[in-house]
Formats: sequence, C-alpha cells, structure tokens
Amino acid sequence: MVDTRSGAVGRLVETSASAVVLEPLTSGPEWTVPTAHARAATPEEVAAALAE
Repeated sequence: MVDTRSGAVGRLVETSASAVVLEPLTSGPEWTVPTAHARAATPEEVAAALAE
C-alpha cells in the first residue's frame, strides 16, 4: 500500500471504515492512513521501498 500523502510504501496491517494501518516494508513504526490517501502499491514502488 502507498500513503499518497508522503509516498511511503507499507504492508497493510489493519483496516477500518475510515483508515488503514501500515507498517514499513523494512523497519520503523506503524502509521495510520485515511483510506482516501491509501492505494495499492505497484511492483516498482515495492521494489524501490525494499531497496532503501
């Protein structure tokens, strides 16, 4: 998933009606994203996030 506010890519942890919780693909804290600002990541975005 991509947080369109920041471009950060994360793994989906939890969903609700108004938000999703993402965790980084590598390391770091989880964060909450309003559903209006979350979308599926492309393979290229996932690869780039893993390379960081």
